[in-house]
Amino acid sequence: MGKNKGPVTKLNTMHHIGYGAADAGGVVMLVMIGYLERFSRNVLGIDTTIYAAILIVWNVWDAINDPLVGTFMDVMFTKAKNKKNKFRPWILRSIPILAVGMISLFTLPTLFDGMLCIVVLFLSKIVFELGYTVMNIGMGSLLGVMATNDAERASLSSARGFGSTVGGMIGSMALPIVLNALGETPAGYAATGIAAAVLGCILVFIHYTFTVERNVAAQNTVKTEAEKEAEKVKVTDILNVFKVNRPYLALCVHSICICFVQGIANGAIAYMYGDVLGNLGLQAMGSLISMPVMFGGLIIAPILAKKFDFVAIIRTFILVGCILLAGCFVYAMSVETMIPMLYIIWSGLGTGLITLSVQLQWGLVGEAIDYNEYLTGKRSEGAIYGTFSLTRRIGQTLSGSLAVLMLTWFGYQAGAGTAQPASAIFGIKAMCILIPAIIAMGSWASFTFIWDINDEKRAKVAAWKEERAAKNAEAADAE
Repeated sequence: MGKNKGPVTKLNTMHHIGYGAADAGGVVMLVMIGYLERFSRNVLGIDTTIYAAILIVWNVWDAINDPLVGTFMDVMFTKAKNKKNKFRPWILRSIPILAVGMISLFTLPTLFDGMLCIVVLFLSKIVFELGYTVMNIGMGSLLGVMATNDAERASLSSARGFGSTVGGMIGSMALPIVLNALGETPAGYAATGIAAAVLGCILVFIHYTFTVERNVAAQNTVKTEAEKEAEKVKVTDILNVFKVNRPYLALCVHSICICFVQGIANGAIAYMYGDVLGNLGLQAMGSLISMPVMFGGLIIAPILAKKFDFVAIIRTFILVGCILLAGCFVYAMSVETMIPMLYIIWSGLGTGLITLSVQLQWGLVGEAIDYNEYLTGKRSEGAIYGTFSLTRRIGQTLSGSLAVLMLTWFGYQAGAGTAQPASAIFGIKAMCILIPAIIAMGSWASFTFIWDINDEKRAKVAAWKEERAAKNAEAADAE
């Protein structure tokens, strides 16, 4: 299935496995990237101040290259002679870039000293991030040309969610075992980096092999020169998207809100277990509680999407999760000592339902892309998905910094075994439970008051697609 051999009328199991494989491979490699700071400090001996400085540059690069790569894919497709595949070729091209970037990141810097070591590390990370962005934008945008209706968008979103979760489990279990067995030495990190690159790239190749592009050919209608000129993709098009495409604006608001939910909660969760509950080891159990909620939601969402509006499903998950967290906060503030297991289950259910929207949102991105084409006449999956990814980067960066500051504002006293003041205990509880619930309501509001695609508009878009398909068929018969 490396090439699209003919029209695919229905997505099968292998299509879904293939689609989820890319996120699995990407997450495996991101787990390895999580060891980069430790590798830089303990093996390369890079000063933390210098590392923090280049980390800022890396983050800026990560932020700006998403919309640039997405727009580049759109522009190149408008100029391409072969219109059968728009994103899959880029996914294939990303594989060698990912492999070179990942392997060089954990091998080449050890061959140099001083400033040259830092330069090699810096450039290797730039190469890896370029490959990851090309893969990620291509994979995310691919949903828009694979799915043709809400049910397919929901099922592919769930497949991606499963892939991400499985990739995280594989990476978190396998890579530490390899690194621990070989030791935190240049050879140990090199072998582990190579293992992550090989496994991750194999999974991305599986994604390329078992995915198809079904909607791209519909763009190949015979057009006049004036129509072709009007449909050319421009970098400035994304500004117009925010003006005319309310569903896309809703997704961007949701994206920033959810990233703040995760960033602030993650920034305080270790303090909740270590300083409030008094047992940092319980944090692993908290993750185990949330995981069944995630898996259950990913399984049931495609089933519900066959009967109910997909946006309403996500909205309901978020609202119920917020209500659960609000109740959990009332409990946390009404008792002197929380029962750890009760908190873990209660907060895990609420957080799991809210964060399900992250795994299910990809189908909505695909629908927003279809709707944008209907409004503007331009198919700009790459630019739209790339800019959506940028909003996630912004939310993650700002929320991570804010979480650190908030702990200080609430009066947290650093130092192992230090008794925390009541204000710090309150702040930790609020950051883990109440504040995420309040911010998540912003996501709920974006889908309630900004998102405006309904059944009537879906019918209009479907009729427009059928009309365009008929026009293509007539043009093909004429040839």
